[in-house]
Amino acid sequence: MTLRLPTAEVTVLLGEPIVRRRLMAMFDDSSPGIRRVTVEPTTGVTQRRRRLEEAGDAAIVLVDRVTEGLDGTGRRAVLGALAGLAARGAAVLVDDDDSVAALAVADETLRADPVRGLVVEAVGSAGSVAPLEELYRAS
Repeated sequence: MTLRLPTAEVTVLLGEPIVRRRLMAMFDDSSPGIRRVTVEPTTGVTQRRRRLEEAGDAAIVLVDRVTEGLDGTGRRAVLGALAGLAARGAAVLVDDDDSVAALAVADETLRADPVRGLVVEAVGSAGSVAPLEELYRAS
């Protein structure tokens, strides 16, 4: 399977949690130019943001459940760092326990649809396949 992620954008995975985790596991983060950012649920907000900043030189950044264990304020602070990664030109792919919070910083979504397969959808554009409310229910 070939998957082309939009560069300089944040793409959030939507769909069943098990499917999202399997998809993230399929990426070979030992390949040059790919960095995976994961943290323990007990890691503080500052350390999480630092881990994201350190991944800034990669072409593809896989952000794997970095807000797990945080309250709403912490989630917003950590997810806010994703736009900076994308601004440096990285393709940022996010699988987060709180997909709705991640949508706030997303440019695109990658939906794991049982019928259509993997579908890239723009967030908030007039031509979007699903309005934000439907994305919320689908996540």
